[in-house]
Amino acid sequence: MDIQQYIASGIIEMYVMGLCSPEEEKELEQLQHQHPELQEAILQYEKEMEDKMLQNSTLPTAETDKRILKKLESLQAPVIPITSAITGKRINWLKPVAAAAVLLLGISAYFNYSLYNKNKKQEALIAASTSSPLPAGDYAVITNPSITPVAMYGVGTHTICRCTMFWDKQTGKAYIMIHHLPKSSSSRDYQLWAEVDGRTVSVGIINDEIRGRFIEVTNVPGHSVAFKVTLENAGGAQTPTIAETYLEGKI
Repeated sequence: MDIQQYIASGIIEMYVMGLCSPEEEKELEQLQHQHPELQEAILQYEKEMEDKMLQNSTLPTAETDKRILKKLESLQAPVIPITSAITGKRINWLKPVAAAAVLLLGISAYFNYSLYNKNKKQEALIAASTSSPLPAGDYAVITNPSITPVAMYGVGTHTICRCTMFWDKQTGKAYIMIHHLPKSSSSRDYQLWAEVDGRTVSVGIINDEIRGRFIEVTNVPGHSVAFKVTLENAGGAQTPTIAETYLEGKI
Protein backbone atom coordinates (compact mmCIF):
# COMPACT_ATOMS: atom_id res chain seq x y z
CA MET A 1 0.00 0.00 0.00
CA ASP A 2 1.24 3.49 -0.87
CA ILE A 3 0.55 5.15 2.47
CA GLN A 4 1.54 8.58 1.14
CA GLN A 5 -1.05 8.25 -1.62
CA TYR A 6 -3.60 7.28 1.02
CA ILE A 7 -2.73 10.38 3.06
CA ALA A 8 -2.86 12.60 -0.05
CA SER A 9 -6.35 11.30 -0.92
CA GLY A 10 -7.93 13.78 1.51
CA ILE A 11 -8.96 11.15 4.06
CA ILE A 12 -7.01 12.90 6.86
CA GLU A 13 -8.80 16.22 6.38
CA MET A 14 -12.21 14.52 6.23
CA TYR A 15 -11.42 12.50 9.37
CA VAL A 16 -10.35 15.52 11.42
CA MET A 17 -13.44 17.47 10.36
CA GLY A 18 -15.73 14.52 11.14
CA LEU A 19 -16.87 14.03 7.53
CA CYS A 20 -15.78 10.40 7.07
CA SER A 21 -18.23 7.54 6.95
CA PRO A 22 -18.09 5.14 9.92
CA GLU A 23 -16.36 2.58 7.70
CA GLU A 24 -13.69 5.08 6.63
CA GLU A 25 -13.09 6.19 10.22
CA LYS A 26 -12.73 2.59 11.34
CA GLU A 27 -10.31 1.82 8.50
CA LEU A 28 -8.09 4.83 9.24
CA GLU A 29 -8.01 4.17 12.98
CA GLN A 30 -7.00 0.57 12.33
CA LEU A 31 -4.29 1.55 9.85
CA GLN A 32 -2.73 3.89 12.43
CA HIS A 33 -1.45 0.82 14.28
CA GLN A 34 0.68 -0.12 11.28
CA HIS A 35 1.58 3.31 9.90
CA PRO A 36 2.72 5.91 12.48
CA GLU A 37 2.91 8.50 9.70
CA LEU A 38 -0.89 8.48 9.62
CA GLN A 39 -1.02 9.66 13.23
CA GLU A 40 1.62 12.29 12.44
CA ALA A 41 -0.45 13.53 9.49
CA ILE A 42 -3.55 13.80 11.70
CA LEU A 43 -1.68 15.77 14.36
CA GLN A 44 -0.16 18.04 11.71
CA TYR A 45 -3.56 18.84 10.19
CA GLU A 46 -5.05 19.52 13.62
CA LYS A 47 -2.14 21.92 14.27
CA GLU A 48 -2.84 23.68 10.96
CA MET A 49 -6.50 24.08 11.92
CA GLU A 50 -5.46 25.50 15.28
CA ASP A 51 -3.12 28.02 13.59
CA LYS A 52 -5.85 29.10 11.17
CA MET A 53 -8.28 29.58 14.01
CA LEU A 54 -5.82 31.80 15.85
CA GLN A 55 -5.02 33.80 12.71
CA ASN A 56 -8.69 34.39 11.97
CA SER A 57 -9.69 35.13 15.53
CA THR A 58 -10.59 38.70 16.54
CA LEU A 59 -10.39 40.54 19.82
CA PRO A 60 -13.66 41.14 21.69
CA THR A 61 -15.75 44.16 20.74
CA ALA A 62 -15.83 47.34 22.84
CA GLU A 63 -19.17 46.25 24.29
CA THR A 64 -17.69 42.90 25.30
CA ASP A 65 -14.73 44.71 26.90
CA LYS A 66 -17.15 46.82 28.98
CA ARG A 67 -19.01 43.75 30.21
CA ILE A 68 -15.76 42.03 31.13
CA LEU A 69 -14.42 45.06 33.01
CA LYS A 70 -17.74 45.57 34.78
CA LYS A 71 -17.69 41.96 35.91
CA LEU A 72 -14.10 42.26 37.12
CA GLU A 73 -14.91 45.46 38.98
CA SER A 74 -17.79 43.71 40.72
CA LEU A 75 -15.24 41.21 41.95
CA GLN A 76 -13.14 44.13 43.28
CA ALA A 77 -10.29 43.30 40.94
CA PRO A 78 -7.86 46.23 40.91
CA VAL A 79 -7.29 48.14 37.70
CA ILE A 80 -3.73 49.43 37.92
CA PRO A 81 -2.80 52.40 35.68
CA ILE A 82 0.80 52.30 34.46
CA THR A 83 2.66 55.13 32.75
CA SER A 84 4.59 54.07 29.69
CA ALA A 85 8.21 55.16 29.75
CA ILE A 86 8.12 55.57 25.98
CA THR A 87 4.87 57.42 25.27
CA GLY A 88 4.08 58.89 28.69
CA LYS A 89 0.51 57.57 28.30
CA ARG A 90 -1.37 55.75 31.03
CA ILE A 91 -1.95 52.09 30.15
CA ASN A 92 -4.74 49.98 31.58
CA TRP A 93 -3.07 46.58 31.65
CA LEU A 94 -6.22 44.74 32.64
CA LYS A 95 -8.14 45.31 29.42
CA PRO A 96 -5.76 43.45 27.05
CA VAL A 97 -5.35 40.72 29.66
CA ALA A 98 -9.13 40.31 29.81
CA ALA A 99 -9.31 40.23 26.01
CA ALA A 100 -6.60 37.57 25.93
CA ALA A 101 -8.53 35.61 28.53
CA VAL A 102 -11.61 35.60 26.31
CA LEU A 103 -9.52 34.43 23.35
CA LEU A 104 -8.00 31.66 25.44
CA LEU A 105 -11.47 30.68 26.61
CA GLY A 106 -12.54 30.32 22.99
CA ILE A 107 -9.50 28.20 22.20
CA SER A 108 -10.16 26.03 25.24
CA ALA A 109 -13.78 25.54 24.18
CA TYR A 110 -12.64 24.54 20.69
CA PHE A 111 -10.23 21.90 21.97
CA ASN A 112 -12.74 20.61 24.51
CA TYR A 113 -15.20 20.19 21.65
CA SER A 114 -12.55 18.46 19.52
CA LEU A 115 -11.66 16.13 22.39
CA TYR A 116 -15.35 15.35 22.93
CA ASN A 117 -15.74 14.43 19.25
CA LYS A 118 -12.64 12.23 19.36
CA ASN A 119 -13.90 10.45 22.47
CA LYS A 120 -17.27 9.87 20.80
CA LYS A 121 -15.48 8.39 17.78
CA GLN A 122 -13.50 6.05 20.01
CA GLU A 123 -16.65 5.02 21.88
CA ALA A 124 -18.42 4.32 18.60
CA LEU A 125 -15.47 2.28 17.37
CA ILE A 126 -15.41 0.22 20.57
CA ALA A 127 -19.15 -0.30 20.41
CA ALA A 128 -18.91 -1.41 16.79
CA SER A 129 -16.08 -3.78 17.67
CA THR A 130 -18.02 -5.44 20.46
CA SER A 131 -21.32 -5.68 18.58
CA SER A 132 -20.01 -6.55 15.12
CA PRO A 133 -20.23 -10.17 13.87
CA LEU A 134 -16.60 -9.88 12.75
CA PRO A 135 -14.65 -12.61 14.60
CA ALA A 136 -12.15 -11.48 17.21
CA GLY A 137 -9.43 -13.28 15.27
CA ASP A 138 -9.99 -10.98 12.32
CA TYR A 139 -9.44 -7.94 14.55
CA ALA A 140 -6.12 -9.49 15.51
CA VAL A 141 -5.29 -9.71 11.81
CA ILE A 142 -5.99 -6.00 11.33
CA THR A 143 -3.68 -4.93 14.15
CA ASN A 144 -0.93 -7.37 13.22
CA PRO A 145 2.04 -5.33 11.92
CA SER A 146 3.02 -8.15 9.55
CA ILE A 147 -0.27 -7.79 7.66
CA THR A 148 -0.10 -5.68 4.49
CA PRO A 149 -3.06 -3.31 3.94
CA VAL A 150 -3.93 -2.50 0.34
CA ALA A 151 -6.28 0.40 -0.44
CA MET A 152 -8.22 -0.29 -3.62
CA TYR A 153 -9.61 2.73 -5.46
CA GLY A 154 -12.26 3.06 -8.14
CA VAL A 155 -11.21 3.17 -11.79
CA GLY A 156 -12.62 5.26 -14.63
CA THR A 157 -16.35 5.77 -14.29
CA HIS A 158 -16.29 3.80 -11.02
CA THR A 159 -14.34 6.36 -8.98
CA ILE A 160 -16.86 6.15 -6.13
CA CYS A 161 -15.97 2.49 -5.57
CA ARG A 162 -13.60 1.61 -2.77
CA CYS A 163 -12.40 -1.45 -0.84
CA THR A 164 -9.59 -2.24 1.55
CA MET A 165 -7.74 -5.54 1.58
CA PHE A 166 -5.59 -6.88 4.43
CA TRP A 167 -3.12 -9.39 3.03
CA ASP A 168 -1.35 -12.00 5.14
CA LYS A 169 1.64 -13.00 3.04
CA GLN A 170 2.53 -15.86 5.37
CA THR A 171 -0.78 -17.68 4.95
CA GLY A 172 -1.69 -16.40 1.49
CA LYS A 173 -5.04 -15.22 2.82
CA ALA A 174 -6.56 -11.79 2.31
CA TYR A 175 -9.49 -10.10 3.99
CA ILE A 176 -11.50 -7.63 1.90
CA MET A 177 -13.81 -4.97 3.32
CA ILE A 178 -16.23 -3.37 0.83
CA HIS A 179 -16.82 0.35 1.34
CA HIS A 180 -18.49 1.33 -1.93
CA LEU A 181 -19.15 -1.25 -4.64
CA PRO A 182 -22.36 -1.91 -6.64
CA LYS A 183 -23.78 -5.35 -5.97
CA SER A 184 -23.21 -7.95 -8.65
CA SER A 185 -26.09 -9.82 -10.29
CA SER A 186 -26.87 -13.51 -10.60
CA SER A 187 -25.14 -13.51 -14.01
CA ARG A 188 -22.03 -11.53 -13.00
CA ASP A 189 -19.28 -11.99 -10.42
CA TYR A 190 -16.51 -9.77 -9.13
CA GLN A 191 -13.11 -11.36 -9.62
CA LEU A 192 -9.84 -10.51 -7.85
CA TRP A 193 -6.62 -10.45 -9.87
CA ALA A 194 -2.98 -10.12 -8.81
CA GLU A 195 -0.02 -8.79 -10.75
CA VAL A 196 2.91 -11.17 -10.29
CA ASP A 197 6.20 -11.01 -12.21
CA GLY A 198 4.61 -8.96 -14.96
CA ARG A 199 1.65 -11.34 -15.31
CA THR A 200 -1.98 -10.94 -14.22
CA VAL A 201 -3.27 -14.05 -12.48
CA SER A 202 -6.68 -14.83 -11.03
CA VAL A 203 -6.99 -15.02 -7.25
CA GLY A 204 -10.66 -15.92 -7.19
CA ILE A 205 -14.28 -14.78 -7.00
CA ILE A 206 -15.29 -12.17 -4.43
CA ASN A 207 -18.54 -12.94 -2.65
CA ASP A 208 -19.78 -9.36 -2.59
CA GLU A 209 -23.05 -10.35 -0.91
CA ILE A 210 -21.06 -10.04 2.32
CA ARG A 211 -21.23 -6.44 3.51
CA GLY A 212 -20.09 -4.84 6.76
CA ARG A 213 -17.52 -7.54 7.51
CA PHE A 214 -14.52 -9.17 5.89
CA ILE A 215 -14.66 -11.30 2.76
CA GLU A 216 -11.93 -13.93 2.95
CA VAL A 217 -9.99 -15.00 -0.14
CA THR A 218 -7.17 -17.55 -0.28
CA ASN A 219 -4.15 -18.42 -2.40
CA VAL A 220 -2.97 -14.85 -2.93
CA PRO A 221 0.40 -15.10 -4.74
CA GLY A 222 3.26 -14.18 -2.42
CA HIS A 223 5.08 -11.90 -4.87
CA SER A 224 2.08 -9.82 -5.88
CA VAL A 225 2.78 -6.12 -6.43
CA ALA A 226 -0.71 -4.91 -7.38
CA PHE A 227 -4.33 -6.03 -7.45
CA LYS A 228 -7.47 -5.29 -9.43
CA VAL A 229 -11.14 -6.26 -9.31
CA THR A 230 -13.16 -6.78 -12.48
CA LEU A 231 -16.79 -7.67 -13.11
CA GLU A 232 -16.94 -10.89 -15.12
CA ASN A 233 -19.55 -13.40 -16.24
CA ALA A 234 -20.70 -15.72 -13.47
CA GLY A 235 -17.97 -18.16 -12.51
CA GLY A 236 -15.11 -15.87 -13.50
CA ALA A 237 -12.82 -15.55 -16.50
CA GLN A 238 -9.39 -16.79 -17.57
CA THR A 239 -8.17 -13.26 -18.27
CA PRO A 240 -9.47 -9.97 -16.88
CA THR A 241 -11.90 -7.85 -18.89
CA ILE A 242 -10.02 -4.55 -18.73
CA ALA A 243 -13.09 -2.50 -19.70
CA GLU A 244 -14.88 -3.94 -16.63
CA THR A 245 -12.20 -2.98 -14.12
CA TYR A 246 -13.80 -1.49 -11.00
CA LEU A 247 -10.93 -1.34 -8.52
CA GLU A 248 -7.15 -1.18 -8.52
CA GLY A 249 -4.60 -1.05 -5.71
CA LYS A 250 -0.83 -1.21 -5.41
CA ILE A 251 1.40 -2.39 -2.58
